[in-house]
Amino acid sequence: MTSSSSSSTDLTMETLSLTLTNTRVIDGLIFAANSAGMTPEGYAEWLLTKDGHRFADANSYGVVTSAGFFARFTPTEYADVLAASVDTVVVPEPIGGVPTAKEQQMYDDAVAAYALLENPTAEETAMYEAIIAMTSVASYVAASTAENQAEIDAAEAQNAKANEIKALLDELTAAERVALDDQRVTDGLALLVSRSLLGAERPAEITAYERPSPGGE
Repeated sequence: MTSSSSSSTDLTMETLSLTLTNTRVIDGLIFAANSAGMTPEGYAEWLLTKDGHRFADANSYGVVTSAGFFARFTPTEYADVLAASVDTVVVPEPIGGVPTAKEQQMYDDAVAAYALLENPTAEETAMYEAIIAMTSVASYVAASTAENQAEIDAAEAQNAKANEIKALLDELTAAERVALDDQRVTDGLALLVSRSLLGAERPAEITAYERPSPGGE
């Protein structure tokens, strides 16, 4: 293992390339990688990532207080997010009077028997109507249960969306410090964009911070 890439430093700090020429260092890296069950390249990346996070956190690169994080929202954006987090409604009660299996069977049998009558008499019709009245099936069907369920589903969906945003706000507000590259932050901002509470360009602006310059102090 003599080199993985040419020696260069990208001033944008998005990538970093290194060349290793010290044989003992390379052998030591290979031994450490083998001990960890990783490739030398994978081990080197893991090591640099681990220490990179440690130094970034120590110097507060990309780390802000929770208050500082929300201060990056405009007043209008923050107000819209707060409003969305409490945009809940009362879930309608399901319509009662669900018929029992016995009532449903009695109803079905009466309807089927009456349908077979070519010229039902007044007495047969009265008996049929009496049987139907004894069950709750007709009144239950008349109560538009499909519409009732649709209202329940819509209300529960609206509340779930509001609670998802509220949970995000609660979690980040409770955090003493927030890392701007934290998965909760990136996923949360993506959620707000998907709900049209933030513009597509805003996550990058909200998580921007001053990065160290190559060769700087």
